[in-house]
Amino acid sequence: MVNITGKVLRILPVRETKSVAGTKKVVDLIIADTYEYRKVSLWDEKAELVRRGDINVGDVLRLENASVPAEGKNGRDKRVNAGRYTQITKISMSIAALRQAPALNLTVLAVARPEKGQVCIAGIDESGEWIRPQGIQENDIFGSREEYFRNLGITKVYVDEWRGRRPRREDRFFVFGNGVERILTADEQREFLERNVDAAVDAVFKTGRSLGLIKPRILHVYEENTKKKDKSHEMYIRLNFRDASGRIYRRWSCRCDSFYKTWNDLKRRHRWTYGWRMLRYLRKNDTYLAIGLTYSDYGAADRLEYGAYPLIVGVHVVR
Repeated sequence: MVNITGKVLRILPVRETKSVAGTKKVVDLIIADTYEYRKVSLWDEKAELVRRGDINVGDVLRLENASVPAEGKNGRDKRVNAGRYTQITKISMSIAALRQAPALNLTVLAVARPEKGQVCIAGIDESGEWIRPQGIQENDIFGSREEYFRNLGITKVYVDEWRGRRPRREDRFFVFGNGVERILTADEQREFLERNVDAAVDAVFKTGRSLGLIKPRILHVYEENTKKKDKSHEMYIRLNFRDASGRIYRRWSCRCDSFYKTWNDLKRRHRWTYGWRMLRYLRKNDTYLAIGLTYSDYGAADRLEYGAYPLIVGVHVVR
């Protein structure tokens, strides 16, 4: 058993877990003191504290008699469980959460459209390494007036080793982000993109990476309505392009949230010519694509490339 005092930084969505006693609802909190964080799972009636609004982001909590799972006793796993015998008290004190913890300054190159409540974020840290923080919820991005991530903006993030299934080189567990600290100027954007651009798609995916940045020639941009299993329809933007090696890639799905907003705005203003206008815009200016590989069980099997499903996760146009 352990005792923990910390500030609630994030409240993750309710999840269900099955056991011999039946299905139970669990709520996970990210709680931190000055030096480190804990992922606290609230079980049984403790999960109701969040639903009733008794526990909120920003509260400072004292947890007594929280249990540590067997896999967490080696010190690497930061999870603890707050069950029936855990006492939770809200206290009045100030905690500079994670002030002494290591952080990364992430220049964001991808803010994808939400899917099933989660958002794909990716970028490059100050050492030039691609990072994909995992476990970012839609509410972390769009549920607050404060911007936490923005394309070509710098956000200080706290991340940890990703312990989920099928980890990729760039995957990290997202602990917390302090919000957008600043947006790169136009000159900084061009310099940053040129400094980090990859020679070709092969130069990214054939070296074991699942994220990269290319500067292609856009051949075609169009929308496609896809019928889902629930008989609803979803509109996808797809691109055909030629990379710097001369190879042509077709029907790559774009998941960039800001690009969809630009596309839909152009569609409202120019109902009959928006596709042509977008293609002209992308060709007239320097266009960079942040590209990524998702898992092989995502999307149509006949579109697999590099053993997975390729996506365009960020579109950056420099005039």
